[in-house]
Amino acid sequence: MKTNYQPLAFLQQVIANGGPEVKEYDTLNGIFDQLYRDCSTGRLSAAEMAQLQSSFETEGMENTLHGHCRLKPYGYAGDFMIIDKIYREHVSSDRRFEKWDCYWNNQPATKAVRNRKDYFIRTVLGRLQAAPLRLLNVASGPARDLSEVFTRIPTGALHATCVEADEQAIAYATGLNEDNMRHIRFIHQNIFRFSTDEQFDLVWSAGLFDYFEDSVFVKLLRKFITWTKPGGEVIIGNFSTGNPSRSCMELAGDWYLHHRSAELLVAMAKEAGAAEDDIYVGKELEGVNLFLHVKVR
Repeated sequence: MKTNYQPLAFLQQVIANGGPEVKEYDTLNGIFDQLYRDCSTGRLSAAEMAQLQSSFETEGMENTLHGHCRLKPYGYAGDFMIIDKIYREHVSSDRRFEKWDCYWNNQPATKAVRNRKDYFIRTVLGRLQAAPLRLLNVASGPARDLSEVFTRIPTGALHATCVEADEQAIAYATGLNEDNMRHIRFIHQNIFRFSTDEQFDLVWSAGLFDYFEDSVFVKLLRKFITWTKPGGEVIIGNFSTGNPSRSCMELAGDWYLHHRSAELLVAMAKEAGAAEDDIYVGKELEGVNLFLHVKVR
């Protein structure tokens, strides 16, 4: 089905060519932004929107990173496998689709996810300079970040408790951390049902809170604070409102998040009971992922 709507026509041509060339990345990013605006204002009709959503054939969906996001083979957006594929800069072995994976791996959002792993590693290694660390990692996903930490530290320096709702993610993460399992405990449980009397030096969750409404964010952050030792810290990752890949993620990947500003993260931390002097918002190198730090006294 052809269209006179130029942004959609350009996208269809890129699809027909097997994906974008590097020189087309900026243009294609602009096309997704235009489609996003036109969808929001109603300029893009329902029929054209449906056409956009069905532009990629099934085989393309099954063999690309954005297709994985849209198909949700594990039942949810941002599953452990897509996160690990992003970590590894996975490119389809089928040459018909490799251009699309190269494009997705070049997105600021996917770069930010990789930077998120590096942020975690730097944070843990930094705290380990002072003392051994007890870590609570919530929604631990593939736990490749943990496996990389363990290659850089003395035996026994880190003990990690990982709470993960997806049993398949735990099985995958266990395989990645086979040599570290004396120091990792995986708990298969929804975080809203999880409870513990234990307290941790660091409570970390980087890929969970941007799926929650503000009220749920605050409620869960209060819990996290109670699970943290005096002198410890809670760190929550959240995609920024300045995410330049948002239109691409939502239109092509059907991947929706609650994007938040640093100011809103600070306000929610205060609502959860944190003092202003104990709150800090960091960011990874792209500035796309923010990290809310709450020190516990």
